Amino acid sequence: MPEIKVTPLGAGQDVGRSCILVSIGGKNIMLDCGMHMGFNDDRRFPDFSYITQNGRLTEFLDCVIISHFHLDHCGALPYMSEMVGYDGPIYMTHPTKAICPILLEDFRKITVDKKGETNFFTSQMIKDCMKKVVPLNLHQTVQVDEELEIKAYYAGHVLGAAMVQIKVGSESVVYTGDYNMTPDRHLGAAWIDKCRPDLLISESTYATTIRDSKRCRERDFLKKVHETVERGGKGENEPQSPHLLLHGNDGEGQPLLQALHHVDQPEDPQDLCTEEHV
Repeated sequence: MPEIKVTPLGAGQDVGRSCILVSIGGKNIMLDCGMHMGFNDDRRFPDFSYITQNGRLTEFLDCVIISHFHLDHCGALPYMSEMVGYDGPIYMTHPTKAICPILLEDFRKITVDKKGETNFFTSQMIKDCMKKVVPLNLHQTVQVDEELEIKAYYAGHVLGAAMVQIKVGSESVVYTGDYNMTPDRHLGAAWIDKCRPDLLISESTYATTIRDSKRCRERDFLKKVHETVERGGKGENEPQSPHLLLHGNDGEGQPLLQALHHVDQPEDPQDLCTEEHV
């Protein structure tokens, strides 16, 4: 059995700050570089001091791979590359590369410009960080160096999300990031080639949770929208105040908008309310 070392630098026992250091065949790969939204100090960032307490990270890492653009998976990227110091390749899909700097700059404005917090990356640092990004195509095998190769697969979840297979010689690791096996109006189900990796690192946030089907949750949402409209746009317990529906620009709102767009179309009789494992 090959020796593969896995070290969570964040999100080992909680949700947020996803960052996993994998050592395989003499190569060191950082999988995601997220931020924990529950802290307002250095605890929001992964513990990069585990890699080195002095100097830059470049000589200790062969590459960084970002699974998707949510801040709990990419939010610490400019801090890691520009403030701690990393000049190597950062791999992500084309949609992730396009959306990631927008969310990073939006969060920087909230954190620095509005809250006045310090020890945070600047707008220029975001731009400099993104210059180090190497975009990935799905199903494209990328040779990082003579021994290390990576291949991205469709993960569902949000636009551009990817699972990744990492190979060094005969050893391999699959990292899922966040993925979704249930297609919806917006995205399809995750898919990967048949393979036998030596190690599978999988998201498990809802691993023990049984939830209603997406169709049921969609119907509940539309029912609440209809009830609110019938009340003139007022909240059920706030008759004097407008009832506002606000949602972030991170891709999760797309299925809701599409559900509203299709609200008057006839339903498919096969769309049943059944329970599903997610």
